[in-house]
Amino acid sequence: MSMFIGNLGQYGVMEVDQRKIQLAQIQFEAQASTFNKILSSCQTKCIKHEYAEGDLHTGEQSCIDRCVSKYVKANLLVGEEFTKNGLNPYNIMPDYEKVKTMIKQGGSE
Repeated sequence: MSMFIGNLGQYGVMEVDQRKIQLAQIQFEAQASTFNKILSSCQTKCIKHEYAEGDLHTGEQSCIDRCVSKYVKANLLVGEEFTKNGLNPYNIMPDYEKVKTMIKQGGSE
């Protein structure tokens, strides 16, 4: 018996739910896409293209902090509006088309 895992025998009867794995994969891809958009947008706005130093200076750090904060707040506000108004993001935002396709494929398997 492992003190970290517990009784190993209990895991012998567990089944893997493929639907949960697929939904976790979709969620991971959506979060990675959001992160990459934030990274690209804030890097373009806040970091000069002349890399004289390896570290960010205080002004760049502050700009990135504000940029990320604004991006996250805007994302939350848009999500709240979708929820409040019952809007379907698949019909409005093209980035969600990939997620919609993945969900449909998962449902047919």
